[in-house]
Amino acid sequence: MPTYERLDYGSPDGSQWGGASSDTLGFYGATPVTRFNDVQAASTYPAYSQSTASASTFGFASALHFTTFVATVSSIQAALTRSGLTA
Repeated sequence: MPTYERLDYGSPDGSQWGGASSDTLGFYGATPVTRFNDVQAASTYPAYSQSTASASTFGFASALHFTTFVATVSSIQAALTRSGLTA
């Protein structure tokens, strides 16, 4: 039977890691880093419209929507990699 070490003490309210944005965390041997604040929120949230989507915009209503989506996903990936959650 495996044994695991808990990182909290079993509070019914859960646990909190990093009480302040200046606290550092690292996962899987990565150097602990502070909170990543550069994740870009999408500036627009388009409703999908089959009439405006085209092959040149990869199914998005416009190139701006596609570019915003790529920037958001890229910044999330950078944050995950920086903290050690992805390689």
